Amino acid sequence: MSGRKKIAILADSPVDALRAGAQGRGAGQGATWLPPLAEAFAAYQDLEITWVALEQGLPVRIDEIHHGQRFIALPHIKKTYDTLLNYLPARLRLKNEIRKIQPHVVHVWGSEHYYPSILSGLGIPSVYSIQGNMTHYAKLGTLPDNWYWRKQWRYEGRWIPHATVVACESPWSREIALENWPEIDARNIEWGVHPSFYDIKWQPEMERPYVLHCGSIDWRKGIDVLFDALALLPDRNWGIRFAGEGPLRSEMEARGLAGVEWLGNLKWDELKRQMAGASALVVPTRADTGPSVVKEARVIGLPVIGSCHGGLRDYIQPGVNGLHVDPLEAASLAKVMDGLMSDPAMILSLGSGRHQQDRDYFRPERAARSFHDLYLELANESR
Repeated sequence: MSGRKKIAILADSPVDALRAGAQGRGAGQGATWLPPLAEAFAAYQDLEITWVALEQGLPVRIDEIHHGQRFIALPHIKKTYDTLLNYLPARLRLKNEIRKIQPHVVHVWGSEHYYPSILSGLGIPSVYSIQGNMTHYAKLGTLPDNWYWRKQWRYEGRWIPHATVVACESPWSREIALENWPEIDARNIEWGVHPSFYDIKWQPEMERPYVLHCGSIDWRKGIDVLFDALALLPDRNWGIRFAGEGPLRSEMEARGLAGVEWLGNLKWDELKRQMAGASALVVPTRADTGPSVVKEARVIGLPVIGSCHGGLRDYIQPGVNGLHVDPLEAASLAKVMDGLMSDPAMILSLGSGRHQQDRDYFRPERAARSFHDLYLELANESR
């Protein structure tokens, strides 16, 4: 093979964000790492990249060029219908596009999507990026208990062995994948942070200090442990703000704890403002592949208090840029939060610790370079 290598990326389309600018989770492109990745890929003229997405409710086919790459979005049925049909409609539609593109490498994105359904019998080198370790989440009981999610995580186990390489977002994610499928070729490739976060200056509100939690208000995120910890601190002189929604919100609100503010889902401009003013981000998750908000916090310079149950385990260096809570228990979490919030000098020290290294590590250009090198490796091996 000679010339440019053809790469087909099957993932939720970042076209809207590329057209108008991403506004954040819940307010635009959900997979917020994809638009900056697409922009960073523009630097690689040796790749001919075509993105393919299936979109429910799309009236007509989209076929556009952005940053030297082709973006195709195809009208599709509801994801629940496709799941009921064992992903047959998605497989047929995606394989039809693959036949037209004739790529050297296919990259599919997301265990909770239908894109990996084409891997079996594909006959082309493939990369499978797992956004969430669904099988692990299911073992912990952190997934909704319904037919849809049971089908999703069971199919993950069928799809992964067919991938040439499984791309994991963190060392933690790679370890979990290898525990479940020890024979796979699993690589750690961190997904980058949107460039707009690099422009935010961290200025914690020391006169009215607060801790920020950003994410779904649910059991997997450890919200119950967090509220039990707050209940142990009735006299604290700092507040906590929750950015996000989820099934446990009404139950937690009913506890009536003082100093708790509910912000709901925020667009990025407001989320960045909240992050810039916070003294710390708290993430007491039970399982999280590579939480984007932790990466965004470290790019800004915000210290992170987090569990060891996810990619954040590796992003936090205790006593340097954040603090671990291990084991994840209410009393331990209360002690760590109150200890930090009672020490302004420690807050500033942890915020500045490894700041430049973290900013460099989470740049989208770094992720694009890693994927570029992987694509060429697989394309050249298939000659």
